[in-house]
Amino acid sequence: MIWSVLLSIALAGPLAKAGPDLSDARVRLATQLDVLDTMLENGMAEQALAMIGEMHKQGAKDARIDIAKGRAMHQRGLDHDAERVLREVTKKYPGRAEGWAQLGVLLADVGQVPEAVTSLKRAARLAPSDAGIANNLGFVLLAQGDAEGAVDALRDALELEPAATRTRNNLGFALVRLDRYDEAMETFRAAAGEESDARYNFGAACEAAGDRPAAITAYERAISIRPGHSQAVPALSRILKETNK
Repeated sequence: MIWSVLLSIALAGPLAKAGPDLSDARVRLATQLDVLDTMLENGMAEQALAMIGEMHKQGAKDARIDIAKGRAMHQRGLDHDAERVLREVTKKYPGRAEGWAQLGVLLADVGQVPEAVTSLKRAARLAPSDAGIANNLGFVLLAQGDAEGAVDALRDALELEPAATRTRNNLGFALVRLDRYDEAMETFRAAAGEESDARYNFGAACEAAGDRPAAITAYERAISIRPGHSQAVPALSRILKETNK
């Protein structure tokens, strides 16, 4: 069975010394779910779906299996089927934040932003201490045009997970949308670590907000700090061509 093979790989090393008691159904399910999560984190959607199929054949039933199935389908590009699965999860398990959160991510990716916001808000209410959900909520609020709401959600996420670079970058984009450039620049600095990368990210945020002059200045500054910057150089070349058309 595919899951048992991958399970043996996942347990190699220090954990293999003790090893989980797979005769206990709850332990076995938890271990399988960990393996599924690892697969999906590594983009192994097809293998995850095969493992889920075998788990169902064995009689395993759990909301987390169905959520993983929806996530795997989404990774495979089977968005219609993924949405159906995840909507069924939210109907059957309305109190599970993970279902609403994964549905919100899917809806955002397929362009249904208002519904994504609704779904992620519900997930955030159910799991207020989940930094990932707060970050995703901030991202979709920004996509919806609610920069103030995005800043609030992203600051909440950073309180829960201060080292989250992605969240800090998202916060920087939201602050630029509010013309709070100084705060945004400091946020990008805290996220990037290197001034050239912070300048590039600031430029990308300014460009996304429609402020091309500020973006050009930021890209030029990034290149002056690190000549040949792999992202700033092509970005500057592209934006200058578009500006001079």
